[in-house]
Amino acid sequence: MLFFVIVLSIPVYGYAIWSLYEPEESFLFLERWRYKEPPEISDTQIKLIRIGSVIIIIIWTIIVIATAIDTFTPDPPVPYIDNW
Repeated sequence: MLFFVIVLSIPVYGYAIWSLYEPEESFLFLERWRYKEPPEISDTQIKLIRIGSVIIIIIWTIIVIATAIDTFTPDPPVPYIDNW
């Protein structure tokens, strides 16, 4: 399970970091073909994109840490019943 989470982390972190530094480009990702000229993006939209990127990075980091803890935590021992 940890392997899948780490593999999925690569595009999640990549997109989140890219959105943090280039919010205008990430806003138009895969939708630029719709417009003849790029639309104006307000300062509020840029702030919301950056805040969303930070929140995604934090939440995904918590998911990766929780998965790593769950993966490396040993299973509890099986209860032993002593039959006379």
